[in-house]
Order: sequence, then structure tokens, then C-alpha cells
Amino acid sequence: MPTTWDIEEYGDFCLTLSRNLNPEQVLTAFGADPGEARLMSASQSESGIGVSETSALLRAGDIGTWSFCIEIANPIGFADLILKNLCGDSEAFALSRSGHSMTTFKYAQDGRLSESFEPRNPQTVRGDSHHAFFQRIQNTSSGTSAAMASLQVISEHIGAEITSSLLNGPLLTANLENVDRALLARPVPGFHSPTRHGTRSVLGRRLGTIG
Repeated sequence: MPTTWDIEEYGDFCLTLSRNLNPEQVLTAFGADPGEARLMSASQSESGIGVSETSALLRAGDIGTWSFCIEIANPIGFADLILKNLCGDSEAFALSRSGHSMTTFKYAQDGRLSESFEPRNPQTVRGDSHHAFFQRIQNTSSGTSAAMASLQVISEHIGAEITSSLLNGPLLTANLENVDRALLARPVPGFHSPTRHGTRSVLGRRLGTIG
């Protein structure tokens, strides 16, 4: 898939995808005002928007029945509160990587977190959605990075390919200033499903911690 987005070109990032929401609704789920968003390419947003350590640059678009948001600087989309807003009575993904090179994968459905893990690390698996995303990633070629294998499995699930041209092209762009990261780091009541029989978890370890 030569046009697939090469995640390995990036350091920090977060890609969220949500079914049956439009880009404006996605920005609202992040806490941004879609009325203040502008249609901008990646290069236009990089040169035209000053991003600080307390802000988050959101770029949202759609692909089929799914909408996505890509964040490159100071990502927040993996936060439970945002993911719960994105999945609603449908489903949503959050694929992210921190500056410590830790990749995390979250899948939420109908307002609950169904499956979360660090790809290829079975000790971090929590939940066991019937889609078996962790095992599907495990089944990909060992020569494929964890992040790229995750993207491949997500693309198979949504029936569409996330490409560089899509992410770099014009997207609805908003700069969310003064993000309350302490609020986003708090547990969301009722969002985490109990760890089910047959899954492994690491007590005391929280995936996707916001720093």
C-alpha cells in the first residue's frame, strides 16, 4: 500500500476515528468550537497557526461513514473523556504514540472502552472486544512496526485507507487553546469495562497517560 500514511515519519501523534459523526461533531467532542475552525492543509496550519504547549491543534475530516482527527503536536484524543464523546452510541478508535515512543491502541463502542493495549505487548491488554484487534495486529508481519500494523488493522475495519494525501490535504482545522489536561487525565466513570476472563492487565498502569 504505497500511499498509506507512514506513521514512522512522526514522533508524537494521535489519530482518532469515529463512525457516524461529521468533522464538526468531532471537533465538538474535543471541546473545540467548529464555528471557529478553518479549512486548511497541513502546510497552511503549520505556517499559519502558532501552537503552544497548552494548546492542541485539531485537523478533522471524513472518509466514508467515518470521521477522523489527526493531531501531531500535544495530542489529547486518546483521553478517555474525548474517546467517550467520540464513540457515543457507535464506535471509535484512538491510535497514539507519545514522545517516549509508546504506541497505544484504544477501541470504544457504545460509550464504553472495549479494548485497549500497547500493540504487540500482551501484558498490557485490557478488555476483549469481539473484533479481537490485539490478536489481528499480532498476526501481521513481524517486519511491520506496531504502529503501522495497528493502522493496517484499523483500515481493514473501516473499509478505507488512511493516506498521506488525505491527512496533508485540506481539513477542518482548529487550535484548542488552554487545554485542561488535568481534567482529561481523570478516570471517566462507567467508561472502562471490567477486565474480562482470559484477558491480561497490569494493575497500576494507565494507558495513554496525559503529561
